[in-house]
Amino acid sequence: MTEAYIVDDREVDRYTARRRLAKSGRFAAVHEAEDGRIFLDKLFDEPRGPSSEGPLVLMDISMPVMDGFQTVDALRARMIEKGWPEDVIVVMVSSSNADRDRARAAERPLVRGYFEKPIRVQDVEEMLRLVEGR
Repeated sequence: MTEAYIVDDREVDRYTARRRLAKSGRFAAVHEAEDGRIFLDKLFDEPRGPSSEGPLVLMDISMPVMDGFQTVDALRARMIEKGWPEDVIVVMVSSSNADRDRARAAERPLVRGYFEKPIRVQDVEEMLRLVEGR
């Protein structure tokens, strides 16, 4: 089973996403972080076994400290530095449906999807398809 991370500065959005992911019953654990730095510290603090798969990461676009784009860029750089396979699946989440944000997300190799808040049951199903199709 895959682990998941919800990276969002708003508690209500983390709560909604956490409930949706938990209801699927398909995640070994669901972790939360209020900003990108906390997420990176949590992810890279845990040792990663050679057979473990990368997590699914729901990344908010607009956050203090590091926005979602900065966090994804830092994530990829640290994965390369540590020799991790690029198997972390990032989906960007936003309350905006702006074409500019979608285009910026699509430019990043780790980003596999873009979803509008609040996360819906259908969105989680699509995220699970991304995880299964890696």
